[in-house]
Amino acid sequence: MPTNISTSSDVHMPTMRVIALLKALSESPQGLTLTQLARTIGSSKGTIFPILDTLLRYEFVRRDPRSNQYELGRGLYMFSEAFRSQDPLMSKAQSCMRDVVDACNEICQLGVLSGPEVLYIAKVNCKEPIQIISRVGSRMPANRTALGKALLSQWSLEDLHRLFQEKLVSSPFDLDAFYRELQQVREKGIAMDIGEIIADLHCLSVPVHFEGRVDCAMSVSLPSFRDTPEKRAIVSLALKNAAAKLEGFMRESQECFSS
Repeated sequence: MPTNISTSSDVHMPTMRVIALLKALSESPQGLTLTQLARTIGSSKGTIFPILDTLLRYEFVRRDPRSNQYELGRGLYMFSEAFRSQDPLMSKAQSCMRDVVDACNEICQLGVLSGPEVLYIAKVNCKEPIQIISRVGSRMPANRTALGKALLSQWSLEDLHRLFQEKLVSSPFDLDAFYRELQQVREKGIAMDIGEIIADLHCLSVPVHFEGRVDCAMSVSLPSFRDTPEKRAIVSLALKNAAAKLEGFMRESQECFSS
């Protein structure tokens, strides 16, 4: 969804401004000032200030008194928790993820593609005292994560060039080698990230398909010292079983995470 406000005649503009403001803040973890927000969504400060003031009163945004930067507020957490309990697809996904955690006692995460990044949309923790610290709503580069590789496993080289066009300029990487790795993911049905983001963190991921395409991906992350051949076999099987179960639910409900 674009950050700038749509000018389509069938869009309710006041509502669109609220959506654009929240989306801009969700994509800026460091926060944005009133001037930056106005520039980002293409609206005047006078127009968006009353909206921000109302959102502030209901704690949907917060403002840092030192920097005057706006950030997302804790009021949105109530909606996110309600969504997780009320949405049948998310409830099923989390049930499948709990099955994975029960099988291997490592954390399980669910992600979707958001441009050249992975957006983490769900997480189930394990009981291990040493585990990865991550949060729902965070983003990671798709080319360096197991989730990203699973999500991109069906993409053509041409489509990958378009997706990473800007990244190849700012942070070059070997796209041809990456494409060859994706081909292996497609053949084996599982992707791996061995210390690509954090040196001692390993991650395995499987794609979840809907109507012939990869809709989302499920992963397990664990510290390198627990990544034994036996544990990896358990994780791989648990992920593949969970993905198959979630795919079955998606076929029956005709619901998916990515439009």
